[in-house]
Amino acid sequence: MIMQVQDSAYLIDTMALGIRNFVAAYLLVDEKVAVIDTGYASSLNVLLSDIRSISLDPSTIDYVIITHVHLDHAGAAGALIKNAINAKVLAHPRGVKHLIDPTRLISSVKELYGQEAARFGKVDPIPPERIYGVEDGTCVSLGSMRLKFIYTQGHAPHHLCVYEETNSFLFTGDAVSGAYPSFPVFVPPSVPPSFDFIGLIDDLKLLMRLGSRLLMTPHFGIREASKNVFEEEISLLNWWKDFISSEKENCSDVELITDAACKALAKKFSVDVKEVPDYVRMSIRLAVEGMLGYLERLTTKS
Repeated sequence: MIMQVQDSAYLIDTMALGIRNFVAAYLLVDEKVAVIDTGYASSLNVLLSDIRSISLDPSTIDYVIITHVHLDHAGAAGALIKNAINAKVLAHPRGVKHLIDPTRLISSVKELYGQEAARFGKVDPIPPERIYGVEDGTCVSLGSMRLKFIYTQGHAPHHLCVYEETNSFLFTGDAVSGAYPSFPVFVPPSVPPSFDFIGLIDDLKLLMRLGSRLLMTPHFGIREASKNVFEEEISLLNWWKDFISSEKENCSDVELITDAACKALAKKFSVDVKEVPDYVRMSIRLAVEGMLGYLERLTTKS
């Protein structure tokens, strides 16, 4: 499903793993055309179909922009550019090598997800001549729209956000928490293996200063932006760190901590559901694992 946000900006529900309102990609159509994030490789047909549904041929895409290389954001990029034959792929320099040769990325995903990883689809490598690392602060013009790339490496060292200066749209990647209609809590983006709590706090303070009007989030959808929204994100991260730290003292079982986290988040956001959807629980489990890993690294350093 594709939805026009404003003028030439579109949200695409990639129907990730067959689930509505789980993973979004974004499409900007100006004098030049850009896709921001692509979803899983298994979502490619949905992505292409939605692009064509607004009478846009994928071959006219000029840029495929990757906020970071996690497969729910970049998995379909290699296959997409076989259709978007003129497109350049833009990504954080630290992510480029993983997009050219996704072997280590795929291995890490299989280790983390096990057999579930097969549902994400086959990740095609991107030819080196098609991909470019962008520096922090780099700007790209699409015509009336102007994109600025901002390094935000707390979620992952290969993460960036994209700020569209004309309309004050901020394409956040996973620099902000995720929320899903079927379980409307905000899930902190503290995923393994490289989550940096202090780094993400700094990212949020940086993004707050942009004065964005809308947050274009991948998980899921569009949020109005304000200083208060970013302050709430920072407050949530602090609460999450304290909660996971406390649970870690009492229990070492990730599944049990995830159960406790689901209940705590439901209580915090006043959500009353009998059962947490599997895909949301998976997201919360990853957030638990990432924060546990961060806390463990802190202990090791000290």
